[in-house]
Amino acid sequence: MAEQNDQQRGPNNFGSPLFREIHKNSWLTKISSSDPKKKKEKVWVVFCVHDDNEAFLETYIDCKSSVTHKPDWFISLQHTNHISSTICPQEQGYEFVVTLSSEIVRLAAPTWEQMLDWVESLRNKLEELRILSPKENVYSKLPENKGISLLPTRDPTSPLPPPPAIPPAFVPGVEPLGTNRDNEATDTYQSRNHSILTRGSSLPDDAGNSYLFDSEDSATSQSTPVRDVFNFESINSVLITNTQSPSRNNYDRLFLGRQTPGPSSTSPNEILQVSPSRLQPAPQPYRTLREQQVLQLEKEMKHPSGVRLQLRRKDCVNSIALVDVMGAVWICGWKQKEHPMLYNVLHIGDQLLNIEGVPVKSANEAHKMLRNTSSLYVNIIVKRIPFGEVFIIHRDTEGQPLGIVQDGNTAVIQTVQAHSLVARHGLSAKTKTCDGLSFTNWVLTEINGRPLNLFFKENQVRDRLNSVGRDISILVQPLDLIKQLKKQMKTLRNYKDYILQ
Repeated sequence: MAEQNDQQRGPNNFGSPLFREIHKNSWLTKISSSDPKKKKEKVWVVFCVHDDNEAFLETYIDCKSSVTHKPDWFISLQHTNHISSTICPQEQGYEFVVTLSSEIVRLAAPTWEQMLDWVESLRNKLEELRILSPKENVYSKLPENKGISLLPTRDPTSPLPPPPAIPPAFVPGVEPLGTNRDNEATDTYQSRNHSILTRGSSLPDDAGNSYLFDSEDSATSQSTPVRDVFNFESINSVLITNTQSPSRNNYDRLFLGRQTPGPSSTSPNEILQVSPSRLQPAPQPYRTLREQQVLQLEKEMKHPSGVRLQLRRKDCVNSIALVDVMGAVWICGWKQKEHPMLYNVLHIGDQLLNIEGVPVKSANEAHKMLRNTSSLYVNIIVKRIPFGEVFIIHRDTEGQPLGIVQDGNTAVIQTVQAHSLVARHGLSAKTKTCDGLSFTNWVLTEINGRPLNLFFKENQVRDRLNSVGRDISILVQPLDLIKQLKKQMKTLRNYKDYILQ
């Protein structure tokens, strides 16, 4: 072992550094790159930097022996070429490779996330030490100027060439429709286009300016515009006239915009001028952020097939409280501090339907499916709060009472006052039970989009209902469902970790 350590030191002296900074350590499996039949060994691997300039990988028999800083094996990372991770897991786990200029170091982590964490830690620190180059664009050197200058094609101070004296046979951008068999139609198209520009009619534009092409000037092939700017509105006149020319290609005409009378004999009510610049989207009513949130939640609750969610695997494993109630799997909480992103996608009272396309029959089965998923992300489908109702309530004045009578300080609604604010917004005093056989009270589970503590924390409900602002949103669910969720939630190990605040 001493000889092996001496070989691994290379030009860098392992020695006794002034200070040693450990960036990552964990249990990994060391795989021999030279002898594939050699037994794989599980070791405690430490990635550290000596004196802030020399990076090493060190292995120990356990984590306690790493304190002595006398590794069983170590290697310098000063000549690392690249670090790569595996795509598919092998027998030994999730392998990643550190390629040095002299050899290859193969290590395997027990999980996908741990492998990625190791690869990211190694890359970031080695890039910081300028051992690895960061992944960024490398631009080539600018071409050298050897005194060759490009001469201008024209004198920039010279005037522009005069406009053509004779109007073109075809307006720019409009080409005749027809094939080799449609020569007659094409000739008719050309003659009609020329007749429009020499008919002696006035073509108005949006500003009220007219461009007159006199029939007398047409004999001498001269035109006299009122202004020296070409009127692109004449394109529409050509299009209108062309629709009446005989042609074998028949299309339904669709024109959007304002009506513009042209020189054509077609009635103005039949053809509308194309004016894309004037097309405006239908005005949308202004909605506050709270109203938009409620409308989105209502849309998800009404969807018959449920809502598809894509969550990170590490946010799903042992972090969501799933319980079995009424022959289905329900979400009744999650670890809010460790996984704050779940707040954006989950609600108390969501029914879990399937995971990765496989129907879920029990909470235990759901946890196994989540643990056995090898991908970084998990696709799940939930029925969004199937027994709940959400309301957005607008107060007429600041501090106006809602008309909700609580059962003590709890979130249970004992009754709803007649003709009160919430009653006018549609909240009933009672609701049907989940089995539909009787009636029960409502329970508040969210106020202003924030979940409430199912076990009722002091004056939390009252303070939320009396929050500042005229608009308030509430989510209510039947009492019999919430009772069952709480009862089953208490059977979970460390259930208090899943209680939302």
